[in-house]
Amino acid sequence: MPDATYQVRVSGELPAELLAELHDLTVSVEPPETVLHGSLPDQSAVVGLISRIHGLGLRLIEVRRLPADDSPAG
Repeated sequence: MPDATYQVRVSGELPAELLAELHDLTVSVEPPETVLHGSLPDQSAVVGLISRIHGLGLRLIEVRRLPADDSPAG
C-alpha cells in the first residue's frame, strides 16, 4: 500500500527543532501559518506528527489527506 499524502497547517512558524525532524516533508510558510506537505507511511506516522506538534505547544489548524495522484506509478 503506497504512502498517503497529507497537508498539515500549523499556526505560526515551526521551531528549528521540529523542522530538523521533517526532512521528508515540504515546509512552506504562508503567514500566519506554516504548511507541511508530503507522504506519511501510515496512520501511526500522522498521529505521531500531530502529537509532536501538540507537545511543542503549537496550534494545529488542519490535517488533510489529499487525493491520490492520478499519474501511473513507476
